[in-house]
Amino acid sequence: MTALKLRASDASGQTLEDPTDTQVHDLFACLNARWPFAIVDRLDREPMGQFYFQIHLDYVGDQNPDADEEVDVDYDVEFRDGGPDKHYRARVAGAYRVDGMDLAYLVYTVYSAWRAEDPRLEDLLSWELLKSDS
Repeated sequence: MTALKLRASDASGQTLEDPTDTQVHDLFACLNARWPFAIVDRLDREPMGQFYFQIHLDYVGDQNPDADEEVDVDYDVEFRDGGPDKHYRARVAGAYRVDGMDLAYLVYTVYSAWRAEDPRLEDLLSWELLKSDS
């Protein structure tokens, strides 16, 4: 049996073992006000729990739940690459398109770069290093 490499989970408690790209895309697409975040952990890196990608959906502006219109959302995107000194965050915000991509697709593109350990990940967003609370 092959060891698991990834585990994805969301705020609802749904967990996917070694999810496919389509499953992760669908997990991200289902984020909402009740279940606003998802995390993908790398299980093939040590120390465990220190290699992950996560997103959090934020509704912005005045939202009318009775209106039949698109709502404005932003995403907080984070990844950790081994410990608190390698924990990065970026905010994906604004109109629904950035360089021709809607925000959800941009977030998924960033996830794909993280999963593939693509060195272009650092250029996809304006990352900030998070300071540890020690």
